[in-house]
Amino acid sequence: MSVANNVIAPIERGWDELNALIDSLGPRGLSVTGADGWAVKDHLVHIAAWELSLLGLLQGEDRRSAMGVPGADEATDAINAAVWALHRGKTPEQALAFFRETHGSLMRKLGTLSDADLQRPYNHYQPNDRRDASDNRPVVDWVAGNTWEHYTEHIGWINQLVKDSSASR
Repeated sequence: MSVANNVIAPIERGWDELNALIDSLGPRGLSVTGADGWAVKDHLVHIAAWELSLLGLLQGEDRRSAMGVPGADEATDAINAAVWALHRGKTPEQALAFFRETHGSLMRKLGTLSDADLQRPYNHYQPNDRRDASDNRPVVDWVAGNTWEHYTEHIGWINQLVKDSSASR
């Protein structure tokens, strides 16, 4: 099987690792909540929201609107808080479905892009929300940061959340 670009494999590896963790927790494990008020399901919704942001970026749409929080402040913490508030009422099953459906949409989009497409700068995809003209980093940096690198970050946090929860029982 041929793939359109070189980001598919690391995304799939990270996705598989994250899903193995989720599957090992079972449905009840998605409700385990940490001291910060975030449950495992909230981490999944958060990851999905940032994948929607990436999808919006690649489609030339407003990224916060793509995440469902168009009025949120641009600061990452403010966006994260708005996403959490928007989705906190989701059941674990709804959160998991949102997480997986969003990922499927992103992967379909990424499957249409070549490595050359992914080397284009952010501003190519976001002409109405441009970054500094000297910032020529390729959009693949945003792909990595909102997929496999993001999964790794949250795998660590979810594992810690579950460990802390087990220790307090």
